[in-house]
Amino acid sequence: MKCFFLFTNVLVFLGFKYSMKHNNNFDFLRFLFSFLVVIGHSIILSGKPEFWNVFFASMPNYSVYSFFVISGFLIYSSFDRLKNLSIYIRNRIKRILPAYVFVVLFFSIILFFFSSIDVKGYFTYDWLKYLGANLIFANFLKPCIPFVFSSNPECAVNGSLWTIKVEIMFYIFIPILYYFLNKKSLKTKNIILLGLYFFSLIYSYLVEKQFSYEMTKQLPGSLKYFLSGIFLYLNFEIFIKYKTRILIVALMLGILEFFFTPLRIIFPLALGIIIVWFAYSKIPFQNFGKYGDFSYGMYLVHFPIIQIFVQERVYDQYSFVGLFASYIVIIIFSIIIWKVVEIPFIRKKLNHQKSAT
Repeated sequence: MKCFFLFTNVLVFLGFKYSMKHNNNFDFLRFLFSFLVVIGHSIILSGKPEFWNVFFASMPNYSVYSFFVISGFLIYSSFDRLKNLSIYIRNRIKRILPAYVFVVLFFSIILFFFSSIDVKGYFTYDWLKYLGANLIFANFLKPCIPFVFSSNPECAVNGSLWTIKVEIMFYIFIPILYYFLNKKSLKTKNIILLGLYFFSLIYSYLVEKQFSYEMTKQLPGSLKYFLSGIFLYLNFEIFIKYKTRILIVALMLGILEFFFTPLRIIFPLALGIIIVWFAYSKIPFQNFGKYGDFSYGMYLVHFPIIQIFVQERVYDQYSFVGLFASYIVIIIFSIIIWKVVEIPFIRKKLNHQKSAT
């Protein structure tokens, strides 16, 4: 505990204190899920048997699903408050693009120093194809840069970027859904959401059966998680009134389904209930984000940093010391990105909202 307070005081001294007072624990949850993704990917990418842990190795997928639930809840509520498409679009662009573009550009250049080729051989048409594909959120078209991480088990520079594409598609979907649901009764809204939820479930089942599980993580396969967040937002008054009872039922049904059936019908909604329950529980994490929201930057930078540690055999030589060192580097990078890249654009967003009102 003393180490935690020392760390937070250092952040304040360095100027990282940031006023983000919320009456919920979403800032903490975003950080938690980002860090679980980091742990999971470090275990998987390193390939070190001594790091292996089934629980943590499975966390990247479940943490991403949790992010989708949170996005459904918060982004829909944001549009519901604003009811202004141009401000909504501007806010989403300022929140997502600056850090994303910076990370793609930064690592596409800096990885030359970790490549096995000279300048002329590195900055080629293939490098431009990588840069172009990733800047338009199509990293699946060109995940690797030639002569970079070629000795690693996985050559991808940043295998986590696929989720940003899904998020952006969801951001586009939100205003369409909102205007479709607008002025309808809560009962009608719930029926429509339930219909979309089952459509997403059926799509996931058919795609996994015919193709692969990986394809179900794209839209509309992942839509069920976003919809769970939206459903809980629209029914928030009922949820908050009976949240503990609802949580118990969700846990029981979710656990039974998860461990005893091959189906995942209840799981997305049960996961959403657990997350929103935790977000509005009386636990001491409501001011967690006052020093900054490092979760997005952490999510963006962790994969290439871990890949560098793998290539340079840091994990092989230093084992758990190297593992924890990579976590420290990732956190430092995420703090720098928050301070230098994200905060200036967020302040512009807040100033614009104040002037608009």
